[in-house]
Formats: sequence, structure tokens, C-alpha cells
Amino acid sequence: MRLRHQLFLISLLTLLIPWAGYLFIQELEQTLRQNQLTNLSQHAKLIAEQLAKKNIEQPSPSIKDYHSVYAFKLPAPIILDGYFDDWRAAAQELTSLKSSNNELSVAYQAGVRGKHLYLFIKVTTPNTRYRNPAKRELKNSDHLLLKFNTQQGHVVDTIASPIAPGPVDLLTRSGTRRFIKDTSLRGYWQDTREGYQVELEMPLSRVKGGLGFTIIKASGHAAQNAWSGITPPEEHRRLPTVVHRTSSLETLIEPYHRDFTRISLIDSNHWVIAQIGQTNEEVYSAPWQQGEYESLARDILLSLFKAVLGQQKPADAEQQTPPGQRNNQAIRTALKSQPTTNWFHDPVNNQAIIAAAYPIDLIHQDPVAKIAPGVILVEQTTDAIASLSDSAMVKLIAVSFSVVLLIVLVLLGFSSLLSWRVTRLRNQIDTSISEDGRIRHDFLPSTTQDELGDLSRSFAAMHQEVTHYTEYLENFSRKLSHELKTPLAIVRSSIENLSINEQLFVSEHFNEVSTYLLRANEGTRRLSLIIQSMSEASRLEKSIANTEKEPFNLTEVVISTGEAFRSLLTKHHIEILVSPEARPTSGAPELIAQLMDKLVDNAKDFTHEGGKISIELTTKPHYYSLSVSNEGPLLPENMQREIFSSFISLRGGQQEEGHMGQGLVIVKLITDYHDGVVHACNLKDNSGVCFEVRLPF
Repeated sequence: MRLRHQLFLISLLTLLIPWAGYLFIQELEQTLRQNQLTNLSQHAKLIAEQLAKKNIEQPSPSIKDYHSVYAFKLPAPIILDGYFDDWRAAAQELTSLKSSNNELSVAYQAGVRGKHLYLFIKVTTPNTRYRNPAKRELKNSDHLLLKFNTQQGHVVDTIASPIAPGPVDLLTRSGTRRFIKDTSLRGYWQDTREGYQVELEMPLSRVKGGLGFTIIKASGHAAQNAWSGITPPEEHRRLPTVVHRTSSLETLIEPYHRDFTRISLIDSNHWVIAQIGQTNEEVYSAPWQQGEYESLARDILLSLFKAVLGQQKPADAEQQTPPGQRNNQAIRTALKSQPTTNWFHDPVNNQAIIAAAYPIDLIHQDPVAKIAPGVILVEQTTDAIASLSDSAMVKLIAVSFSVVLLIVLVLLGFSSLLSWRVTRLRNQIDTSISEDGRIRHDFLPSTTQDELGDLSRSFAAMHQEVTHYTEYLENFSRKLSHELKTPLAIVRSSIENLSINEQLFVSEHFNEVSTYLLRANEGTRRLSLIIQSMSEASRLEKSIANTEKEPFNLTEVVISTGEAFRSLLTKHHIEILVSPEARPTSGAPELIAQLMDKLVDNAKDFTHEGGKISIELTTKPHYYSLSVSNEGPLLPENMQREIFSSFISLRGGQQEEGHMGQGLVIVKLITDYHDGVVHACNLKDNSGVCFEVRLPF
């Protein structure tokens, strides 16, 4: 994988920036929500404590076998015309009822405005039979049967049986069992394509004891008429309770109202008997949300981001209940006299709601007062927090991805620069050496002060070393040829002279023959020494590689070896400069002795009789320094590196037989075995040459 691709993958780690920011926003959202819950809890407690000082009456409990009729608070006046348009402002669905016949379907809705209760009844039936004005019987016509409770506890019937669509008279059975027109009740009967609709108005005082109604459809034959309603036609004992929001209770709660806060008073049967305020808030609009497409893109981006990273959602949801009732975990807990808070999902409005519920005591409207539990429920949506969170999220996404994009571009640019520099270095290396291994041109090191610059300079140094070694190899054959030509010429000339002058074999020319044979023998001996010297270096290199290292005291080895040379080289002045402290190291002591032998032997050859040869051992911070110096001719500067190569010798006319320049090669091999370095230099006073071996601790 290329460098730029690797850096690109590494740059993707910067995506952790928006992820960490998202976690922080979630934590902030949770903290804000918890603070909001705490505030609502304190507010609910305050309302409950203030209402506890007053007697709050609860509607009578529901009658067994009958579901209470809940009347919504109507926000606008109702015009009795039989149409549902006025009721849409309540934003409630009609409640469907069971029917005794498949051809009859009834749904209704009740509402309260002021001191009146309104009832809307929708009837779906294939045909509507109106009453024949010439007949007083009801069994042959569709009609509405209302039931009310009197103050004495009796159930009375009220009938609406029109002869045609329009305003309808409601007839109530009197004490004489006759039906008379009830002027306190008003109604309107309206035909529809599916059937008909009835809209009624009645005083709230009339339904204080309960309310029942039944839609009866005439069958047209002897069979029993079909009916549907909240009470059966024959019910005359008890009626369903009418529950509605009470203005007096809402007046008590009104002083505690806050913006975008819904405060509800709920009785033990989960009916909402008082409520003020709304949880709906204005939709948040960020400054850049000026157009439809921008908003759509923002929503898509947020949805994608939340889908990838996840989002916090309420664990609870409000249960589905009949209209007018509330049932969630907070209410159920508070009805057990335990204050609580909760975060739940409202499936009706598709909102996340936070609520605080606090228990309160209510009084039943029974002849004997009874205490019943109730709940003060204070609710708010988390739209404000969600809007703040989404706003911060959009900013986070915009800023973080801009930063990520910038970092990726910078890293790609930087990686391209690095790749270009590495490629240039590679090309420079490839072009500096030909395919056959020859050096084409010098390697120009980089001047930049970084790792690639150091690498370039290291390659330049290595290139220089390879250049020197290549030059040595190229000159090796020439030097070896020179070394071999002289003895070969001697042997060849001696043999040629003997073959040409056959007369020299006679006894009187024995001396001349001996001279030629001696020269030939000397040439062959020199060839043998050259081959022996080359093989000796090879054998020694293998022997050194197989030698095991052991700990020893370098001081003892240097002193003992130096003393041995002092006794052997009596014609020279041997100076040993070694302090007596121990210098432990690891290696082969016999190889160190051999190294000193080669160095001292080399110094002897270049030192005149009576001259000084110094052997010195010192301790440096990271290595031991072993040096052998001698008085004599100086070392040419260009030979200070090549002096440790094979067949390199500066003895010239002083050279003794058998010196093939292999001694210092052996010194180099032994030094490398001990992980050290060796170099040669002239003494500072130009009185001679010094060879220094550095051995690490």
C-alpha cells in the first residue's frame, strides 16, 4: 500500500472528532432533560401543596358495566346544524359503539362549552325511516332515545323522532307517563349519504346524575328493532357518569400556568378533570434554514448521522386509552401516592414528553364524602432540547467534517510531498549505480533536517563506502597481477636462460646454473607466500566467526602481551601506558593478543632501531581505547581508510619477504568480531603513526 493511501486511512481516525462531539451533545441533552424534569417535579409539588389547602371534588365514580361519557372542552361555539365542522376544533376522534345489527353503526362525541353539554351522534345506516306525522307509534320510525336522572334518582326518557331532517323537538316523559316538549333541550337532525347525524344541546345540570342515549332503527316488520348506544333501551335504573373538565378547577390551576407547559388534574379513574396549557411549541428554525431544500438536506443529514451513531429515545410510551383518559407510568406511580418523573413517547402527537406527577387527594360527590387519590401532572415536550441538540449537531457536523476534510487534504498533500521525496531518493539511488554494479556518478545528499534527509545522507555515506570498496575491487586484480608478475618473470627468465644456454649444464659452469635455479626457487616461494597469505586471511575469518565469546579482563591481556613484546623487541623502546584497574569485557582474549601482535609487528617494521613503540589502554565513557603508536614515516592521508584492505602495503624498499598487506586485514576482522572500530591516523606532532582500536563495554 502506498504511503499516501496509508496516511489517508490514518486520517480517517479524525472521524472520531464528530463522534466524540456527538457523545458530548448527548450527555448535554441528558443533563438538560434531567434539569427540566427536576424543575417540573418542583412545579408539580408546588401546585399539589397549594391545591391540598382546598377541597377539590371529583366526579362520581363510573357505574359498573357502563363506561363513563367524557365531554371534551370545546374551544369554539357550536352551531346546531347537524354537521361535524364545528367539532373539528376539538381535534378528537368519534367514539364508536357496538350495535345489535350489522346495518346500524353509531359513533358519538360529547363536548362542554360554558354551562351546556353538546352531543354529536353519527349514524350509518342504509336507509332512514322518519316518523309518520299521522301516527304516534315509534316502532316504525328511526328515533333517538335519551335518558336522564332526576334529582330523586329516577331515570326518565326523552325521545327525538323527527318527521323530516332539520330542527327536532325532544319530548320528555312526564309524571303522567305522557311525553311533553322539553324546552331546555335543543337538537338538529341532518341527513347524510351514509345515514344521518344528530346534534344536541342540553344544560350541564341535566347530566349531573348521568346520561344515556340509544339510536333505535325501525325494522319494518314484526322482528325486534335494531339499536345501538351507550345504554340499552330498557335501562331505567342507572346511567353512565358524564365526566368533563371543570372550569372551577382550571381556575385554581391557572395561576401556575407556564408557556408551553400542560398542567392536568387526573382522578383515580385516569379521567382528565382539569387541564390548562399546551405542550406544542413553534418549530425551531436555524438561521441557514431559509429554503425547503436546505431544510430537507439538514433533516436527511441529521437522520443519517443519528442512524449511524444512534440516538436517545424514551423507553416508555403512553398507553392507548379512551378519549379523555390518560394512562402512563408516571400517573400509575403517583396514584400509589409516590411522586415521580418520567420521559415517555406520546404516540398521538408523536412527541417525546417529560412529565412530573404528584399525588393529591380528591373528594367524591357522594352523599357521604370519600377521599380518593388524584394526580397533578405537569408536562412539557423535549422539542426545545431536541432543537438545541439538533442545532448543535448540525454545527458539529459542519465544523467537524470541514476540519476532517481539511486534515485529509493536508495529509494527502503532505503524503504526496513525502512520496515525491522518497521517489526522488529511490530514483537517485537507481541511477547512481548501473545494471552491472558500476558507479555512474556521485550521490548528492539532501540538506533537509528531517528523517528523510538523514536517510539521504546515510545513503550518500553508504554510496561512498560502496564506491571505495568498488574501487578497491577494481584495483585488487591489478595489484594482485603486479604481485604475481614479478616472481613469474623471474621463474620464466631463469628457465629460458637454462633452455637457451644448454652448455651451462656442464660442470665448469655450475655456479651460473645454481644462480638461475636459486632465482626460480625464490620466485616460486614468493608465489606460494602470496597464496598462503590469502588463504590465511580466509581461514582466520572463518575461525573468528566460530569462536565463542567469554568475559575477560582486557587490562591483564594488554599488559601481559605488551610485556612479552618488551622482552622480544630489545632493539626498540617499548612503552606500556596501562593503568592497573580492571576493564571487564566480552570476547576472545587470544584474538586480542593476536590483534596486538599484528599492530606491534606493523609498528616494528616502520620504526628505526632505538625508536619508541607505545602501547596505551584508556577508558572512555562508552568504550575502551587500545592504541599502538610508533615513531617513523607518516601515513598518506588517502591511505588512512584503504590501509586495512588486502594487498595494501607501504613498506616499499623496506618490505620484507612475505608481507602481502594482510596483517591489518586481520586486525580489522578481529575488531569487527568484538563489535569495535579501528582507524589509523598520524600523530599530532607528526612524529609517527597511531592505530586505535575502540572496543565497547
